Amino acid sequence: MSNQHRQRGFTLIEMMISMFLGLIILGGTITAYQAISSVSEQRDNYYKLQDELMYIHRALASSVKVAKGIEVSDEGSRLTLTSFNSTVSDEIKKITCPGAGPDQNGQSSSGSVSYYADGADFLCQPGDGAKSKKIVKLSSEKVAGIESVRFCRVLDKGEKGCKTGSDLDGVIVDIDYYDRSCDPDDEDCDSKTLSFHLATRDLTGAP
Repeated sequence: MSNQHRQRGFTLIEMMISMFLGLIILGGTITAYQAISSVSEQRDNYYKLQDELMYIHRALASSVKVAKGIEVSDEGSRLTLTSFNSTVSDEIKKITCPGAGPDQNGQSSSGSVSYYADGADFLCQPGDGAKSKKIVKLSSEKVAGIESVRFCRVLDKGEKGCKTGSDLDGVIVDIDYYDRSCDPDDEDCDSKTLSFHLATRDLTGAP
């Protein structure tokens, strides 16, 4: 019976080979899962970044196009927009922070708004001193997301660089962002910049 038992069982070498093959399969499964998880995370980061960039562009564009005055200050970190006098019946001339509505008197909730960053968030503050409203959360330490938002007035002919001051025609917006998270010590991982020009519209009715 001992001979029959040895024939039906596994030798030590066979068991070791089976365990080794099992570890290879397990390692491959874990590696595949990590790769899929990484791709899924990167895809989610792209979608989130795209949504935030589109939201900032839409918020700024809707404010700038109806602004009477544009002021870039604090070395390009703050954009102040002044609105025309407006009422509820004159929707096109209103200027407010995103998500803010008119007050009870039917006037625009503020005569101006300021867009700026406080280090952690990109914010919009009504000119009437009301609490700032968060537009998006800023990223840091090379984490995927928007790192900073800068403003420059439209340059005159012959000018270079980013200039501050008043402008009646529009503003240049530069958004620095990371499309993937990376090690803060990785010198080869650099942020990317999205730059676009937003123009005002003539709301005076002049020909």
